[in-house]
Amino acid sequence: MSPRLALSPRLALSPVVVLCLLALTLEGYDLLMYGTVVPSLLTYEPWNLDPATVGVLGSVVGVGMLFGALAAGSIADRWGRRRTLIAAVTVFSAAMGFCAVAPSPEVFGVARFAVGVGAGVLMPTAAAMLIEFSGQESRARTVAMGFVGTSVGGITAGLLSLWLVPPFGFRAMFAAGMIPALFILPLMVKYLPESPAFLTARGQAEAAKGISKRYGLEQPHNASTVQESSDRGLKALFTANRARVTLTFWAMTLSCLLVLFGVATWLPALMRSAGYPLGAALSFLLVLNVGGAIGALGGASLADRFGIRPVTVIGFICAAVSLTLLTTTPPIGIVYVLVLFAGVGTTGTQILLNTFIGGYYPASCRTTGLGIALAVGRLGAIVGPTYGGLFVAAGAGTTTQLLAFALPAIAGAAVTVSVPAGRRIRSKASSTSDKSTALS
Repeated sequence: MSPRLALSPRLALSPVVVLCLLALTLEGYDLLMYGTVVPSLLTYEPWNLDPATVGVLGSVVGVGMLFGALAAGSIADRWGRRRTLIAAVTVFSAAMGFCAVAPSPEVFGVARFAVGVGAGVLMPTAAAMLIEFSGQESRARTVAMGFVGTSVGGITAGLLSLWLVPPFGFRAMFAAGMIPALFILPLMVKYLPESPAFLTARGQAEAAKGISKRYGLEQPHNASTVQESSDRGLKALFTANRARVTLTFWAMTLSCLLVLFGVATWLPALMRSAGYPLGAALSFLLVLNVGGAIGALGGASLADRFGIRPVTVIGFICAAVSLTLLTTTPPIGIVYVLVLFAGVGTTGTQILLNTFIGGYYPASCRTTGLGIALAVGRLGAIVGPTYGGLFVAAGAGTTTQLLAFALPAIAGAAVTVSVPAGRRIRSKASSTSDKSTALS
């Protein structure tokens, strides 16, 4: 680590946050750009795809993310946070290149699956890394600063799509998603530190203390005080009074990702079917991701001040209300505002959920807790695009399709309300090593 990047505790946070931000920007582009190429895929004559097949190809990435998220905990515990992050970025960026040159829908689908695997590993690992390099009083903001990259990636996809898709089609968008990794990966290799929590767990107490001191973090406990093996893995998510909250987190993530991926995939096509030209339809996806960035940063500031649970509930409600109001066919200016709030309530809410979940579990099972919750949520990411595609194939109107995505958002708000109240929920195993986030 270069001393120039660690001049003070405040500045020392920047390499971790910035590098996670860059990695998540790539991931956000790779995941959220698919909606911008749906119209191009539907009109690509050599493949002759129907809406249901395009929806399935959108869902394949969710299947990959399911496998990646399930594996994230064991990979990060074996390799460490740093190497896992670098490997994940390498995998999904290379897969984007294969998407760009895929000779058939089958090869394209396999490459999309690989994109999902890399992204599925990255998200819980990055969330754990950001939490472990943040203070309790600024945890939500630190995670949001990194995860706002997913929205930045979506915004970039929206802007590039206006330029690349009409003249060059879907392949140009996938090629554009691979190139930045050639510059970002060397920076990660050089500047990204390892998590002190991981080093401590591996018995490298001195190295952990050195990194903690450099980054102005609380000094880690000695290896002897790290959680026992019974507080690791899937079993740990259901011990020490965690079972109810664990299941609730799964339901919240499932609802949020179903709405997020369904809307991100089908919004341009829905708006085009409602009579808007291709350029305007693509611009709605850009606005959706701007809303995600606003929701992530604004929601995080509110969560650090008032508690993360009520802010998460409001996020779900914001998504449901905005999608419902879009069915009234308001003037174009109001449409943009509603799409902006839909982004606040989808991508912005999911970023809050990463903090909510990761802050609850102790370091010994944090990546596992995040990974499994996101893996369950990937079922929603898998169902979302196909769910929307089935409505399109059945000839359902725009109103029906938008209401179909509003309902899971309402369910997400209801489930979040059921999270046990209290300023802090702390399991017995975590009380000596890691404070939980505020849940009320």
